[in-house]
Amino acid sequence: MNMTEEQIVRFLNQRVEMWSFSRLLHENYSGKIPLQMLLSEKLTEYKGMRGEDTKGTARKIRNWLNDVNRPVNRETLFQICFAMGLDEESADKVLCSTAESGIHYRNPREMIYAFCLRKSYDYPKAQELIRRLEERRDPGERQEQLSARNLPQEERYLTISVRDEFKSVQSEDELIRFLEKYRRSLGVRHNTAYAKFSLMMSQLIEGGSGNEEIGIVPGEKRYSLKQVTDQYLRMGIPYERKSRSYSRLQKEIKKHWPSAKTMEEMYSGKADVNRKTLLLLYFATEGMDPGIQEENYAGEHCRRINLMLSECGMALLDPHNPFDFLILQSLRIKNEDDSMSRRMERFLWQVFKGSMAYINPADETGKM
Repeated sequence: MNMTEEQIVRFLNQRVEMWSFSRLLHENYSGKIPLQMLLSEKLTEYKGMRGEDTKGTARKIRNWLNDVNRPVNRETLFQICFAMGLDEESADKVLCSTAESGIHYRNPREMIYAFCLRKSYDYPKAQELIRRLEERRDPGERQEQLSARNLPQEERYLTISVRDEFKSVQSEDELIRFLEKYRRSLGVRHNTAYAKFSLMMSQLIEGGSGNEEIGIVPGEKRYSLKQVTDQYLRMGIPYERKSRSYSRLQKEIKKHWPSAKTMEEMYSGKADVNRKTLLLLYFATEGMDPGIQEENYAGEHCRRINLMLSECGMALLDPHNPFDFLILQSLRIKNEDDSMSRRMERFLWQVFKGSMAYINPADETGKM
Protein backbone atom coordinates (compact mmCIF):
# COMPACT_ATOMS: atom_id res chain seq x y z
CA MET A 1 0.00 0.00 0.00
CA ASN A 2 1.43 3.38 -1.09
CA MET A 3 1.08 6.23 1.38
CA THR A 4 2.04 9.88 1.23
CA GLU A 5 4.72 11.22 3.56
CA GLU A 6 2.05 12.76 5.77
CA GLN A 7 0.19 9.44 5.99
CA ILE A 8 3.40 7.58 6.87
CA VAL A 9 4.17 9.99 9.72
CA ARG A 10 0.57 9.71 10.93
CA PHE A 11 0.97 5.92 10.88
CA LEU A 12 4.23 6.28 12.83
CA ASN A 13 2.47 8.41 15.46
CA GLN A 14 -0.52 6.12 15.82
CA ARG A 15 0.41 2.58 14.88
CA VAL A 16 4.13 1.84 15.16
CA GLU A 17 4.82 0.18 18.48
CA MET A 18 7.75 1.85 20.23
CA TRP A 19 9.30 -0.38 22.85
CA SER A 20 9.68 1.37 26.18
CA PHE A 21 12.63 0.73 28.49
CA SER A 22 10.36 -1.00 31.01
CA ARG A 23 9.01 -3.35 28.36
CA LEU A 24 12.54 -4.11 27.17
CA LEU A 25 13.51 -5.14 30.71
CA HIS A 26 10.38 -7.20 31.33
CA GLU A 27 10.71 -8.98 27.97
CA ASN A 28 14.25 -10.07 28.88
CA TYR A 29 13.58 -10.96 32.54
CA SER A 30 12.58 -14.49 33.48
CA GLY A 31 13.04 -14.43 37.27
CA LYS A 32 10.39 -14.89 39.97
CA ILE A 33 11.16 -11.88 42.16
CA PRO A 34 9.29 -8.70 41.14
CA LEU A 35 11.63 -6.70 38.96
CA GLN A 36 11.42 -3.48 40.96
CA MET A 37 12.25 -5.31 44.19
CA LEU A 38 15.13 -7.18 42.56
CA LEU A 39 16.68 -4.09 40.98
CA SER A 40 16.34 -2.02 44.15
CA GLU A 41 18.13 -4.66 46.20
CA LYS A 42 20.87 -5.44 43.69
CA LEU A 43 21.66 -1.92 42.50
CA THR A 44 21.80 -0.59 46.07
CA GLU A 45 24.32 -3.34 46.81
CA TYR A 46 26.37 -2.64 43.67
CA LYS A 47 26.49 1.11 44.13
CA GLY A 48 27.40 0.79 47.81
CA MET A 49 30.16 -1.64 46.88
CA ARG A 50 31.60 0.96 44.47
CA GLY A 51 31.37 3.72 47.07
CA GLU A 52 28.57 5.51 45.21
CA ASP A 53 25.67 7.35 46.80
CA THR A 54 22.79 4.89 47.16
CA LYS A 55 20.20 7.52 48.06
CA GLY A 56 17.47 7.76 45.48
CA THR A 57 18.23 4.38 43.89
CA ALA A 58 14.70 3.08 44.50
CA ARG A 59 13.21 6.29 43.07
CA LYS A 60 15.36 6.03 39.94
CA ILE A 61 14.25 2.44 39.42
CA ARG A 62 10.58 3.42 39.79
CA ASN A 63 11.12 6.10 37.16
CA TRP A 64 12.74 3.60 34.79
CA LEU A 65 9.98 1.04 35.22
CA ASN A 66 7.31 3.74 34.77
CA ASP A 67 9.15 5.08 31.69
CA VAL A 68 9.67 8.53 33.16
CA ASN A 69 13.28 8.30 31.99
CA ARG A 70 15.97 5.68 31.41
CA PRO A 71 19.60 5.16 32.47
CA VAL A 72 22.16 7.07 30.43
CA ASN A 73 25.24 5.51 32.01
CA ARG A 74 26.55 2.28 30.47
CA GLU A 75 27.88 1.10 33.85
CA THR A 76 24.35 1.31 35.24
CA LEU A 77 23.01 -0.65 32.27
CA PHE A 78 25.57 -3.40 32.91
CA GLN A 79 24.57 -3.43 36.58
CA ILE A 80 20.94 -3.90 35.54
CA CYS A 81 21.92 -6.78 33.25
CA PHE A 82 23.85 -8.51 36.04
CA ALA A 83 21.03 -7.92 38.54
CA MET A 84 18.51 -9.51 36.15
CA GLY A 85 20.79 -12.52 35.56
CA LEU A 86 20.95 -11.94 31.81
CA ASP A 87 23.31 -13.84 29.56
CA GLU A 88 25.75 -12.16 27.18
CA GLU A 89 23.36 -12.15 24.22
CA SER A 90 20.43 -10.65 26.14
CA ALA A 91 22.66 -8.01 27.74
CA ASP A 92 23.91 -7.06 24.28
CA LYS A 93 20.30 -6.55 23.14
CA VAL A 94 19.52 -4.33 26.14
CA LEU A 95 22.60 -2.20 25.46
CA CYS A 96 21.89 -2.00 21.72
CA SER A 97 18.32 -0.87 22.32
CA THR A 98 19.15 1.63 25.07
CA ALA A 99 22.65 2.97 24.43
CA GLU A 100 22.70 2.66 20.60
CA SER A 101 25.63 0.25 20.67
CA GLY A 102 25.93 -3.19 22.18
CA ILE A 103 28.80 -4.63 24.19
CA HIS A 104 32.00 -2.99 22.94
CA TYR A 105 34.32 -5.86 22.05
CA ARG A 106 37.39 -3.64 22.07
CA ASN A 107 36.87 -2.09 25.48
CA PRO A 108 38.65 -4.36 28.04
CA ARG A 109 36.19 -3.55 30.84
CA GLU A 110 33.16 -4.40 28.71
CA MET A 111 34.85 -7.55 27.42
CA ILE A 112 35.35 -8.67 31.01
CA TYR A 113 31.66 -7.98 31.67
CA ALA A 114 30.75 -9.99 28.57
CA PHE A 115 32.87 -12.92 29.77
CA CYS A 116 31.27 -12.80 33.24
CA LEU A 117 27.75 -12.66 31.77
CA ARG A 118 28.68 -15.63 29.57
CA LYS A 119 29.83 -17.59 32.63
CA SER A 120 26.86 -16.46 34.81
CA TYR A 121 29.15 -14.65 37.25
CA ASP A 122 27.60 -11.88 39.34
CA TYR A 123 28.59 -8.21 39.33
CA PRO A 124 30.86 -8.39 42.44
CA LYS A 125 32.77 -11.25 40.79
CA ALA A 126 33.15 -9.13 37.63
CA GLN A 127 34.54 -6.23 39.70
CA GLU A 128 37.01 -8.55 41.40
CA LEU A 129 38.19 -9.85 38.02
CA ILE A 130 38.58 -6.29 36.69
CA ARG A 131 40.73 -5.36 39.71
CA ARG A 132 42.92 -8.42 39.27
CA LEU A 133 43.49 -7.72 35.59
CA GLU A 134 44.14 -4.03 36.17
CA GLU A 135 46.95 -4.97 38.55
CA ARG A 136 48.67 -6.73 35.65
CA ARG A 137 48.72 -3.59 33.49
CA ASP A 138 51.78 -1.38 33.23
CA PRO A 139 51.69 1.55 35.68
CA GLY A 140 50.23 4.68 34.15
CA GLU A 141 48.75 2.88 31.14
CA ARG A 142 45.40 4.45 30.17
CA GLN A 143 42.98 2.61 27.93
CA GLU A 144 41.51 5.93 26.76
CA GLN A 145 44.82 6.66 25.02
CA LEU A 146 45.03 3.34 23.21
CA SER A 147 43.78 3.61 19.65
CA ALA A 148 44.14 1.32 16.68
CA ARG A 149 44.51 4.45 14.54
CA ASN A 150 48.09 4.83 15.85
CA LEU A 151 49.11 1.19 15.39
CA PRO A 152 50.98 -0.36 12.46
CA GLN A 153 48.69 -1.93 9.84
CA GLU A 154 49.46 -5.52 10.93
CA GLU A 155 48.10 -4.79 14.43
CA ARG A 156 44.87 -3.09 13.33
CA TYR A 157 42.36 -5.84 13.97
CA LEU A 158 38.74 -5.29 12.95
CA THR A 159 36.40 -5.22 15.94
CA ILE A 160 34.25 -7.94 14.35
CA SER A 161 37.33 -10.23 14.11
CA VAL A 162 38.26 -9.57 17.74
CA ARG A 163 34.66 -10.22 18.80
CA ASP A 164 34.43 -13.50 16.88
CA GLU A 165 37.64 -14.82 18.45
CA PHE A 166 36.57 -13.61 21.89
CA LYS A 167 33.42 -15.76 21.67
CA SER A 168 35.58 -18.85 22.17
CA VAL A 169 37.05 -17.64 25.49
CA GLN A 170 35.70 -19.91 28.25
CA SER A 171 38.09 -19.64 31.20
CA GLU A 172 39.76 -16.87 33.19
CA ASP A 173 43.18 -18.00 31.98
CA GLU A 174 42.00 -17.81 28.37
CA LEU A 175 40.58 -14.35 29.08
CA ILE A 176 43.91 -13.14 30.47
CA ARG A 177 45.80 -14.51 27.46
CA PHE A 178 43.28 -12.98 25.06
CA LEU A 179 43.48 -9.51 26.60
CA GLU A 180 47.26 -9.69 26.61
CA LYS A 181 47.35 -10.76 22.95
CA TYR A 182 45.26 -7.79 21.83
CA ARG A 183 46.43 -5.36 24.51
CA ARG A 184 47.89 -2.81 22.06
CA SER A 185 44.77 -2.69 19.89
CA LEU A 186 42.19 -2.38 22.66
CA GLY A 187 40.59 0.86 23.79
CA VAL A 188 37.33 2.56 24.71
CA ARG A 189 36.56 3.99 21.25
CA HIS A 190 34.77 2.23 18.39
CA ASN A 191 37.62 2.35 15.88
CA THR A 192 35.65 0.61 13.13
CA ALA A 193 32.87 3.17 13.50
CA TYR A 194 35.43 5.98 13.50
CA ALA A 195 37.03 4.68 10.30
CA LYS A 196 33.66 4.62 8.51
CA PHE A 197 32.76 8.01 9.99
CA SER A 198 36.05 9.52 8.74
CA LEU A 199 35.67 8.06 5.26
CA MET A 200 32.16 9.45 4.79
CA MET A 201 33.07 12.79 6.38
CA SER A 202 36.00 13.17 3.99
CA GLN A 203 33.61 12.83 1.06
CA LEU A 204 31.55 15.70 2.41
CA ILE A 205 34.42 17.92 3.58
CA GLU A 206 36.54 17.50 0.46
CA GLY A 207 33.59 17.57 -1.90
CA GLY A 208 33.69 13.99 -3.12
CA SER A 209 35.12 14.71 -6.55
CA GLY A 210 33.01 13.05 -9.22
CA ASN A 211 30.08 12.46 -6.84
CA GLU A 212 28.11 15.65 -7.49
CA GLU A 213 25.28 13.63 -9.00
CA ILE A 214 24.51 12.00 -5.64
CA GLY A 215 24.18 15.27 -3.80
CA ILE A 216 27.70 15.66 -2.41
CA VAL A 217 29.23 19.14 -2.42
CA PRO A 218 31.18 20.30 -5.50
CA GLY A 219 34.74 19.03 -5.68
CA GLU A 220 36.37 22.48 -5.74
CA LYS A 221 34.81 23.53 -2.41
CA ARG A 222 36.02 22.37 1.00
CA TYR A 223 33.42 22.48 3.76
CA SER A 224 34.04 22.96 7.48
CA LEU A 225 32.65 20.52 10.06
CA LYS A 226 29.97 23.04 10.96
CA GLN A 227 28.98 23.53 7.33
CA VAL A 228 28.78 19.77 6.77
CA THR A 229 26.66 19.38 9.91
CA ASP A 230 24.30 22.22 9.04
CA GLN A 231 24.04 21.35 5.35
CA TYR A 232 23.75 17.58 5.47
CA LEU A 233 23.10 16.26 8.97
CA ARG A 234 20.80 18.69 10.83
CA MET A 235 17.90 18.13 8.40
CA GLY A 236 15.88 20.86 10.09
CA ILE A 237 15.88 19.18 13.51
CA PRO A 238 15.35 21.90 16.20
CA TYR A 239 18.43 22.91 18.16
CA GLU A 240 16.65 23.71 21.42
CA ARG A 241 17.40 21.28 24.25
CA LYS A 242 14.19 21.66 26.23
CA SER A 243 11.95 18.76 25.31
CA ARG A 244 8.82 19.23 27.43
CA SER A 245 6.81 20.45 24.47
CA TYR A 246 7.85 17.51 22.27
CA SER A 247 5.77 14.40 21.70
CA ARG A 248 7.23 11.00 22.50
CA LEU A 249 7.84 10.44 18.79
CA GLN A 250 9.70 13.73 18.45
CA LYS A 251 11.83 12.98 21.52
CA GLU A 252 12.77 9.54 20.22
CA ILE A 253 13.83 10.88 16.84
CA LYS A 254 15.72 13.92 18.18
CA LYS A 255 17.68 11.89 20.76
CA HIS A 256 21.44 11.66 19.96
CA TRP A 257 21.03 13.92 16.91
CA PRO A 258 24.48 15.34 16.03
CA SER A 259 25.29 19.02 16.46
CA ALA A 260 28.36 20.91 15.21
CA LYS A 261 29.88 20.53 18.69
CA THR A 262 29.33 16.77 18.93
CA MET A 263 30.61 16.31 15.37
CA GLU A 264 33.81 18.15 16.32
CA GLU A 265 34.19 15.93 19.39
CA MET A 266 33.69 12.77 17.31
CA TYR A 267 36.02 13.94 14.56
CA SER A 268 38.80 14.77 17.06
CA GLY A 269 38.33 11.47 18.92
CA LYS A 270 37.13 13.10 22.15
CA ALA A 271 33.75 11.39 21.84
CA ASP A 272 32.69 8.06 20.39
CA VAL A 273 30.89 7.93 17.05
CA ASN A 274 27.21 7.18 17.61
CA ARG A 275 24.82 5.12 15.54
CA LYS A 276 22.53 7.94 14.44
CA THR A 277 25.45 9.94 13.06
CA LEU A 278 26.67 6.96 11.02
CA LEU A 279 23.21 6.47 9.52
CA LEU A 280 22.87 10.16 8.68
CA LEU A 281 26.31 10.15 7.03
CA TYR A 282 25.32 7.08 5.01
CA PHE A 283 22.29 9.00 3.77
CA ALA A 284 24.27 12.19 3.10
CA THR A 285 26.73 10.24 0.91
CA GLU A 286 24.08 7.96 -0.65
CA GLY A 287 26.00 5.01 0.73
CA MET A 288 29.03 6.37 -1.24
CA ASP A 289 27.89 4.33 -4.23
CA PRO A 290 25.20 5.58 -6.61
CA GLY A 291 25.41 2.46 -8.80
CA ILE A 292 22.82 0.31 -7.03
CA GLN A 293 20.32 -1.19 -9.45
CA GLU A 294 16.82 0.29 -9.42
CA GLU A 295 15.05 -3.04 -8.91
CA ASN A 296 16.99 -3.80 -5.72
CA TYR A 297 17.50 -0.25 -4.44
CA ALA A 298 15.93 -0.59 -0.97
CA GLY A 299 17.11 -4.15 -0.34
CA GLU A 300 20.73 -3.47 -1.23
CA HIS A 301 20.90 -0.31 0.87
CA CYS A 302 19.35 -2.15 3.84
CA ARG A 303 21.92 -4.92 3.45
CA ARG A 304 24.81 -2.44 3.35
CA ILE A 305 23.52 -0.44 6.30
CA ASN A 306 23.05 -3.55 8.45
CA LEU A 307 26.52 -4.77 7.50
CA MET A 308 27.98 -1.41 8.55
CA LEU A 309 26.08 -1.46 11.86
CA SER A 310 27.05 -5.07 12.57
CA GLU A 311 30.74 -4.36 11.97
CA CYS A 312 30.50 -1.43 14.40
CA GLY A 313 28.74 -3.49 17.10
CA MET A 314 25.55 -1.47 16.78
CA ALA A 315 21.89 -2.45 16.62
CA LEU A 316 20.60 -3.41 13.16
CA LEU A 317 17.72 -1.55 11.53
CA ASP A 318 14.55 -2.06 13.55
CA PRO A 319 11.10 -1.01 12.22
CA HIS A 320 9.93 -0.55 15.84
CA ASN A 321 12.51 2.23 16.26
CA PRO A 322 10.92 5.48 14.97
CA PHE A 323 14.15 6.83 13.44
CA ASP A 324 14.86 3.48 11.78
CA PHE A 325 11.27 3.36 10.50
CA LEU A 326 11.85 6.67 8.70
CA ILE A 327 15.18 5.36 7.37
CA LEU A 328 13.41 2.33 5.90
CA GLN A 329 10.61 4.42 4.43
CA SER A 330 13.11 6.83 2.87
CA LEU A 331 14.80 3.87 1.18
CA ARG A 332 11.51 2.37 0.02
CA ILE A 333 10.29 5.54 -1.69
CA LYS A 334 12.60 5.96 -4.69
CA ASN A 335 12.54 9.09 -6.84
CA GLU A 336 15.25 9.69 -9.43
CA ASP A 337 15.13 13.44 -8.78
CA ASP A 338 15.68 13.07 -5.03
CA SER A 339 18.53 12.03 -2.81
CA MET A 340 17.63 9.74 0.08
CA SER A 341 18.57 12.48 2.54
CA ARG A 342 16.06 14.89 0.95
CA ARG A 343 13.33 12.26 1.29
CA MET A 344 14.31 11.87 4.94
CA GLU A 345 14.11 15.62 5.45
CA ARG A 346 10.54 15.75 4.21
CA PHE A 347 9.55 13.03 6.66
CA LEU A 348 11.20 14.99 9.45
CA TRP A 349 9.39 18.14 8.45
CA GLN A 350 6.11 16.25 8.77
CA VAL A 351 7.19 15.07 12.25
CA PHE A 352 8.36 18.45 13.55
CA LYS A 353 6.28 20.75 11.32
CA GLY A 354 9.19 23.19 11.05
CA SER A 355 11.12 24.79 8.21
CA MET A 356 13.91 22.68 6.76
CA ALA A 357 17.52 23.66 6.14
CA TYR A 358 17.17 23.98 2.36
CA ILE A 359 13.68 22.70 1.58
CA ASN A 360 10.63 24.91 1.29
CA PRO A 361 7.86 22.96 3.07
CA ALA A 362 5.16 24.64 0.96
CA ASP A 363 6.83 23.30 -2.20
CA GLU A 364 7.79 19.85 -0.90
CA THR A 365 4.92 18.64 1.32
CA GLY A 366 3.46 15.51 -0.19
CA LYS A 367 5.97 15.31 -3.03
CA MET A 368 7.05 11.73 -3.73
